[in-house]
Amino acid sequence: MLEQHIADLLNHPKVVETRHHLHHSIPKHDHLLRSVRFSYRLAQILGANQRVCTRAALIHDINSRYGTLTTHGAIAARWAAEQGESDEVCRAIVSHMYPFGPHPTSREAWVLVLADKAASLGDLKQFVVGLADGRSWRIRRQLQQSDPFHHEQRRQSIKWRVRHQLRQQVPFYRHRRRYWGTQRHKVL
Repeated sequence: MLEQHIADLLNHPKVVETRHHLHHSIPKHDHLLRSVRFSYRLAQILGANQRVCTRAALIHDINSRYGTLTTHGAIAARWAAEQGESDEVCRAIVSHMYPFGPHPTSREAWVLVLADKAASLGDLKQFVVGLADGRSWRIRRQLQQSDPFHHEQRRQSIKWRVRHQLRQQVPFYRHRRRYWGTQRHKVL
């Protein structure tokens, strides 16, 4: 029953690509599918539209890396609208980061907020359990190698570190500058 709501999205290239994206130290695809399962159950309990909730849950973090904690919902909602998703789905996605983002305005949006938080706790559990046998670190390393966005961030970080270290090294002329204006300088 659950799969019928999201069957077309599961094969979308952007969703398939999330298998290689690092998110909460696990594959983003795992987080999205966990969000779908939670939203499906919560929609039943809260009387929300299951189709809207599950579709919003599957794509709520698409392109999230291009935004911040508070803005990535709007970015994912814009992408969803470009793909022809309904306004209800887009409104739910925009507010999924409440209380850091906009206030949810529908029952479906509240379902997504709760499902995303529950899925994040599940992500943490998956990572911590995997620490025992080394699986979490192995998966994290694989994702770091396969995620092009992570490579770009790492390259930018390395450039920043190199520039920062160069600034920390005091050139020869700065050693002499500290004497300008002192008595020792005037004597020389």
